[in-house]
Amino acid sequence: CKVCAKQLNEDCSRAQPCDHTKGLECNFGASPAALKGICRAQSEGRPCEYNSKIYQNGESFQPNCKHQCTCIDGAVGCIPLCPQELSLPNLGCPSPRLVKVPGQCCEEWVCDESKDALDELEGFFSKEFGLDDAEGELTRNNELIAIVKGGLKMLPVFGSEPQSRAFENPKCIVQTTSWSQCSKTCGTGISTRVTNDNPDCKLIKETRICEVRPCGQPSYASLKKGKKCTKTKKSPSPVKFTYAGCSSVKKYRPKYCGSCVDGRCCTPQQTRTVKIRFRCDDGETFTKSVMMIQSCRCNYNCPHTNEAYPYYRLVNDIHKFRD
Repeated sequence: CKVCAKQLNEDCSRAQPCDHTKGLECNFGASPAALKGICRAQSEGRPCEYNSKIYQNGESFQPNCKHQCTCIDGAVGCIPLCPQELSLPNLGCPSPRLVKVPGQCCEEWVCDESKDALDELEGFFSKEFGLDDAEGELTRNNELIAIVKGGLKMLPVFGSEPQSRAFENPKCIVQTTSWSQCSKTCGTGISTRVTNDNPDCKLIKETRICEVRPCGQPSYASLKKGKKCTKTKKSPSPVKFTYAGCSSVKKYRPKYCGSCVDGRCCTPQQTRTVKIRFRCDDGETFTKSVMMIQSCRCNYNCPHTNEAYPYYRLVNDIHKFRD
């Protein structure tokens, strides 16, 4: 019989499964004979170490009252919970300064009418904001936005600069990281990104289904004479995408990245994300984001590998942030 799928951190069991459409699974802990578990995100990435604490992939935490952080495949990304401290005051505000409010974490702007507005604004733009040591370290190493002399500077926390734009909420600075590499080098995997582009301006993790290439289908035989790589290949016939035992309603002819015979690996260079509807055997339907490859490139900078490229991996590998 059908039951309502359990959500993140809710109790679950074999009779009360987790919401697989959101990438959740029932974690029974170390005991395989346990009858009840907790819904957890399926972990494909590495854990993170921050301030001598270990956080699992996809786990969110608050190191202090001014920042919210998320562990994404070994890297920690943070957004400010006090965006008003980052935005500039109104031009008509003379002598703007941040002051602490009793009982609140975030500071607020106040205007001092006793000084000349233009002189104080000029001085405001030319000096650096003051941060205590703990928050300054967080800003330098892990935050998506850092306050520096001259305004706002973007930091490449996830290997590429996050996109930032204005939002309807004037206190929200919208930021979106680039999509991560696919969790699998062949077969169906997951790609993730972090964004606060939502009405609540809260940091959330978005996922999309990805498939760099089908498993067990090397393209060496299709190499032209004198060539060592096949960059991009299109599916020879329409296929259905599969996810959590369900199949896409329509068929598609996706592009895949090829293979090389000289030690290089081919990875997606340009992709786009499309919404695709899936149908399960029990008739249930849902929509998921799916990566569509537009072009690939071949180089020696290979991602973490598994089925397609043999490699050795350290157990419980931990990533530490360094300047």
